[in-house]
Amino acid sequence: ELRKPPRSRTRIRVRAMAEDQEEDAPMQDAQDPEEELPELSLDIIDLIKTAQAQHGLRHGDYGRYRSYCSRRLHRLRRVTGCTHGKGRYVKRPLEPESVRDARQLMLPLFCAERAWAFAMQLKRENTQQEARPHYHLLARLAKAAEWSAKLAALCAERADQRTDLEAKAYSAFMHGNVALERENWAPALASFKSTATICTELARVTMAEQAALYKQVAAEVEPSIRFCSYNLRRLGGEEVSDETDAMGDDVDGLAGASDILRSKLEQVLAETRAKQAESLTEVVVLGERIPLRTDKTRLGYSAVQQALLEVQRCEEGGG
Repeated sequence: ELRKPPRSRTRIRVRAMAEDQEEDAPMQDAQDPEEELPELSLDIIDLIKTAQAQHGLRHGDYGRYRSYCSRRLHRLRRVTGCTHGKGRYVKRPLEPESVRDARQLMLPLFCAERAWAFAMQLKRENTQQEARPHYHLLARLAKAAEWSAKLAALCAERADQRTDLEAKAYSAFMHGNVALERENWAPALASFKSTATICTELARVTMAEQAALYKQVAAEVEPSIRFCSYNLRRLGGEEVSDETDAMGDDVDGLAGASDILRSKLEQVLAETRAKQAESLTEVVVLGERIPLRTDKTRLGYSAVQQALLEVQRCEEGGG
């Protein structure tokens, strides 16, 4: 009687492992809805500030930072398994139920950072104030605000209280940038005030190292708050104080101001100088009246007067 040859032990072990994996997969999926999801934590502000300082923004290189965000997103999608398929694009939106790792919260965060960096790059390059690049940067700012809103929505359901507040402050800042660029002063003011309020309160209740970071963010949005308030008062027909009216003179001194705010301040400064030049018809030199006949001469003289005022301020302040 012929006997069958015994099967290899290795083949038996491999087949048994494959069967175990096939059985475990549906059980794991069935247990997922009943499993209690862990509360996630992510240092959003610290993460983006560190990334910006190390990858180009210390020198104002938004293109380099945008490339870094793209590379970081590619690595995050590969590690977390949130890829969009090979070949044909398959949209896989992040749902609160599927977020189990804090690194998944970095996906909308760095999508927002990449869109914001692209907008700032376009703003730097659009020195001639052309319409087409301006519309493009508005679209990128709106996309950054959209991603930040998605991040805030995810953190509201899946993250702890501190991460939730940081996400809300970040989302308010991005929405404030869009409103500021569109010159919607009231929404921009409300958004920047929300960011400043959240960061101020977080600085009051957190450790010293994190408190310093929150205070830095609150100080960075303060010039934008002042500028929006200034424009609202000016549009409302109210008298603007000398301190607020002089804020356009300190464009170079606003170290924490964003590029969006700087461009707006430069426009205000140019308008102010033009108004001063219109009312300037003559100057007195050594007791003799000299008429200023051309607009170019008036603007030049007004710029010189402004520079002398800045020198006087520095001397009075001891700087």
